[in-house]
Amino acid sequence: MAYFINHVHIRAKYPEQSAKWYEKHFDCKTISSKEVIPGTITIAMEAGGDTRLNISSQPEGSSDTTRPAELNILGLEHFGFGTDDIEADITRFKNSGVRIVLPSTTIPGGAKIAFIEGPDQVLIELVQSP
Repeated sequence: MAYFINHVHIRAKYPEQSAKWYEKHFDCKTISSKEVIPGTITIAMEAGGDTRLNISSQPEGSSDTTRPAELNILGLEHFGFGTDDIEADITRFKNSGVRIVLPSTTIPGGAKIAFIEGPDQVLIELVQSP
C-alpha cells in the first residue's frame, strides 16, 4: 500500500483568524468549516497542492500551553511551503510584521530555505528549489 500525507493539522485558539493569515500570506483557500469533533470547529484549506491544511479550535478543557516556534524542537518541528522567490517572500513577511526565525539561507545543492513564525507559534519553512 502506498501512503501519502493527507493533511497538516494545527490546533488554534482562534481558527478563523489563523485561516485568514494563511489566506493572506500563502493564498490558501477555505474549502469547508464544520464541527468534526463535538464542540470544535475544523477549517479545511487548500494549500496549493494535494495536502490540505486543517485548522481546528481547541476542545473544551484543553491546555493553552504552547511552545515557541524554534528550530530543533522534538516532535513535529515545522511544515514547509514551496516558493519561486524566497527573497521577495521574506521582504513581504518582514513588512507584514511576521517574525523571521531564520533568514534566507542557501543549502548544499543550491536550494534556499528560510523559516518564519505563523499564528499559534507554528514554525513554517519556505523552500526555493535551485
